[in-house]
Amino acid sequence: MGMLLLSWTPFIFSRNGFPRDENGSPFLPGNTITDAIKTAVVFYFIKKDKEIENKIKKYMLKEGLNPADIVKDIRNIVFEKHPILSDLKVQEKIYLNPEKITQEYVEVFDLKEWIDIRGFRTEIYKNNLEVDIQSSNLDKIKAACHSYAEALARIEHSMLKDHPLASIFYEPLLNELKNWEIPLRIGLWTEVRFGGNLLFFWRIKEVREKLIKQLKIDIRPRYVLYFPREKKTAGWSELRKQI
Repeated sequence: MGMLLLSWTPFIFSRNGFPRDENGSPFLPGNTITDAIKTAVVFYFIKKDKEIENKIKKYMLKEGLNPADIVKDIRNIVFEKHPILSDLKVQEKIYLNPEKITQEYVEVFDLKEWIDIRGFRTEIYKNNLEVDIQSSNLDKIKAACHSYAEALARIEHSMLKDHPLASIFYEPLLNELKNWEIPLRIGLWTEVRFGGNLLFFWRIKEVREKLIKQLKIDIRPRYVLYFPREKKTAGWSELRKQI
């Protein structure tokens, strides 16, 4: 199925820019979209399915938890019971228009302290893309992506408190997200270790405390990538069926 990927804010693939094929043509790997969908679906089913929540909570609180295995193991738990992505296919390479790639300074913005802690220059892209996506569960994916994107935006907005970015960017975003077909947060958008993969567990006190005290991990998206010229954070995108 042909879909449009609308980049409502610019996206970044890595600090080193976008990959190129053997002919030097830049592209976005399809698994960038797949990973964004997986993160949203995991969040959704942990929130929706109490059995899954309790199973993953028990896993997170066990002794000897290996941080390197957390995301893979949690995804396995969720997808074993809810295999809604079993037939998801996204084209391997989504080619970019080279004229729409720019080099810009990106802040690593601390939402708590309101400072740029270690900004860098890299390639960014903002332009709509045609993407071939196949799935028999797009309605369920849509529900999951809305749940996750809206929760993520609310958390980032709440961390900013009365910083101007809260009203300039996040309040309009929270209103607009409700009307997006399938909202996604794609590419490199935070420098928190687990990205948004453990976002759900911020509200569970014992898991939150273990991650912070024992593993020195804060699972909130505290450090987001921010474009100071546009006054927007990175990666807010929408998948929409082509008419």
